[in-house]
Amino acid sequence: MPIKAEFVLSVTNPAQLPKEGLPEIAFAGRSNVGKSSLINRLLGKSGLARTSKTPGRTQSLNYFRIHPETGKPFFLVDMPGYGFAKINLQMRAQWERLIEHYLRERETLCGVVHLVDLRHPPQPLDLEMVAWLRHYDLNFLIVGTKADKIAKTKVPEALLHVAETLDIDSINTLAFSAETGLGRDELWRWLLDTVGECGKQV
Repeated sequence: MPIKAEFVLSVTNPAQLPKEGLPEIAFAGRSNVGKSSLINRLLGKSGLARTSKTPGRTQSLNYFRIHPETGKPFFLVDMPGYGFAKINLQMRAQWERLIEHYLRERETLCGVVHLVDLRHPPQPLDLEMVAWLRHYDLNFLIVGTKADKIAKTKVPEALLHVAETLDIDSINTLAFSAETGLGRDELWRWLLDTVGECGKQV
């Protein structure tokens, strides 16, 4: 069922960040991890988050206001994808400053959904992102994307390998498929629980 969701704005520098004070959940991952497809499947709205065959197209913090059927409204924040080699160094440095400032300073940030491609071992930049999340003491969930691209029987093994590589408890991981919807309900539960708990403090 489609969720009431709307695109609000794109942020390219911290001065543009919304002042509404709503809880925020950020989605992070490599530029080719399937983040936009996951967001569209999660929200039940094809095309809300723009997908592209060219990695690295998301160049800003893209804000979506979400109105769940139960619970408080919140912002879903689509972060710039990292690790795309063809982006020039100046642009990459700008993205990194924006991301680091956001993770470090954003008081309304309640949690981060960190996406990794379940078909491959986590990459060095994935390890770096987890290190950032730990350093800033952020609540996060690891989501393995493209689960439909591997055999169903291999999914638990792949998730366990991700957890071991990133040195996290496997309870903080789940598999997702934008094609089949696998993991959608579980991810929604995590989002609503996280927003509900954080919303008491925001």
